[in-house]
Amino acid sequence: MNIPQTVIDAEPARVRQLFMQWEPFMEQHVVFWTIPGNIDVHTKGHCERVLLHALRIGEARHVSDRAMEALAHASIFHDSRRKDNYLDVGHGERAAHYYQTFCPVYGLTFLPEAYAAIFYHDRDDETGRAFIAAHSGQYKAVWQEVYAIFKDADALDRYRLGEWCLDKRYLRTPEAKAMTDFALHLVQGTIPPDDLAFTYSQTEPFQPQHLKSKI
Repeated sequence: MNIPQTVIDAEPARVRQLFMQWEPFMEQHVVFWTIPGNIDVHTKGHCERVLLHALRIGEARHVSDRAMEALAHASIFHDSRRKDNYLDVGHGERAAHYYQTFCPVYGLTFLPEAYAAIFYHDRDDETGRAFIAAHSGQYKAVWQEVYAIFKDADALDRYRLGEWCLDKRYLRTPEAKAMTDFALHLVQGTIPPDDLAFTYSQTEPFQPQHLKSKI
């Protein structure tokens, strides 16, 4: 576990319990494809932070226990089938299929709302929400909330790529918008400074010109 135990211990009981359940499960059982390249930005360290963000947002929004479990599933599987560190549109679909086949083997309850969040997390919201509207039936509101919270949790960890990589105006929930400082500090507290500086040096040339002075 990369996140200090003191950070986890400071969380509400439900967040703490679920994080301590699902982070070790990911480490022990979820297999991530090896990603070529010289930066490590889409593997288990990232998913660990997303897991904490998702649970914190879910707790703040008082979602059901099932929704919290769906958020945990989405967090630990979503980047497991990446081919590279770039856009790699389609890695969500591959990860969703992996999740679907994984569940019966490991006795994990398959949650279709988690599947939808994983499948469409690398697509635009219009596409993801259209799928949810067509397949969620009477549970549309729950699926949409899981999707929105999970995408915000994933976005909060963009600070690992550069401080310019997250514009909180595009976050979907007010709870996530209030967690940006926490997200930045979590990145700084879990990634070695030299590794973070190297990643920033790789992504800095791609930032918008008007933000270059902010790095």
